[in-house]
Amino acid sequence: MNLNENTIKKISFIIGLIIVLGFSYMVGSSAYHIALTTSGGSYNNSYISDEIYYVDSARRILVNVFGYKGQLYPYSGETQSNYYNFEHPPLAKYIIALSMVILGDKPINWRIPSVILASLIPLILYLGLSIGNDIKWIFLSVLASLIASSDKILIVMGSVALLDIYAAFFLTIAIVFAFRKNLLLSAVFVGLASASKETGLFGVLALIILSFSLYGKKFLAIKKIVEIILIVIVVILIFYIPLFYHFGVLNIIQQTVGGYKWDLQSRPPGPPTSTPSGWLFNVNPFVLSYSPLLEADTTPIIEVPAMVSAISIFISCILYKRNYCYRAGVVFYISIFLGFWIVYLAGNHTLYSFYSVILTPAAAITLVEAIDMIMGGLIGKNENNVSSV
Repeated sequence: MNLNENTIKKISFIIGLIIVLGFSYMVGSSAYHIALTTSGGSYNNSYISDEIYYVDSARRILVNVFGYKGQLYPYSGETQSNYYNFEHPPLAKYIIALSMVILGDKPINWRIPSVILASLIPLILYLGLSIGNDIKWIFLSVLASLIASSDKILIVMGSVALLDIYAAFFLTIAIVFAFRKNLLLSAVFVGLASASKETGLFGVLALIILSFSLYGKKFLAIKKIVEIILIVIVVILIFYIPLFYHFGVLNIIQQTVGGYKWDLQSRPPGPPTSTPSGWLFNVNPFVLSYSPLLEADTTPIIEVPAMVSAISIFISCILYKRNYCYRAGVVFYISIFLGFWIVYLAGNHTLYSFYSVILTPAAAITLVEAIDMIMGGLIGKNENNVSSV
């Protein structure tokens, strides 16, 4: 690459970065406005939807596990005094608790981490897809960031203190590292996503598929898969250590196993439910609040093309073997979608549209990977996915 081309690339990267920072600001400011102006309409008009479970549990963990002595929000104790939300992993609740310590135990402060994480997702997509790649991928990275920031569900879930945005954030980083063929670092962030909400575990299936795609049916692929699984398990267990110490290992294991069984069971009738396929068309969006109305709307103009692209690329993979198979966005998108369908078919028919936020980064990358293929970008014939572990 001569100096002139290198200069053009640097200028393009800076321009792209400025544009994407605008996208991140839009997501963050929109999510913050919703977080600031939306009340639950119930639960003492403070908690929005399932915040009552996660925030109360985060507060109890903060006080009873970590010994916090600071001032607490006056509406604490809405759930039973011995409830710790063991049916879900603890990392996101630790972060919510940390926000209480740093910012104070107030409704807007519970939601600030969600606002920040949602706003960072477009920026992470841009940096992860563009750094070290050619000008084409700078353009595609900006496009991926635009797609993610245009997904309604990202802004909505960035405004509430629920667990799903945490899983989406860590999965974004995991997909980016997988895109760059760094599967072990990707596994670390799949572990962090899974330590936030168990839906992050769908990323393990994606990494298994990508390992076979990258290494073929060789011993190296099996070795890599074993390493990936071990990394994910270790990362998850690290965040359970405080709970193990306080409540006992056996108790937490029993509670966690019970939580996974609960994940496969339908909930009582109540909020609007939909199938994973229904999310593609925004069928029965979950209502988070009625004051004002806040629905977990999906964005069909993104989700439908992403699914069509993913299926098309999988067909290309079958027809042309490995030339088209290593597409991290596509594999994560299909794996997450398939994971939700497995949960549904296993017996949980009360899935909610806000779960789909973890599809947002994978959908964005899937669409730009499809464009890259249309532009003739076979893996190995361009500059993307340069690193490997």
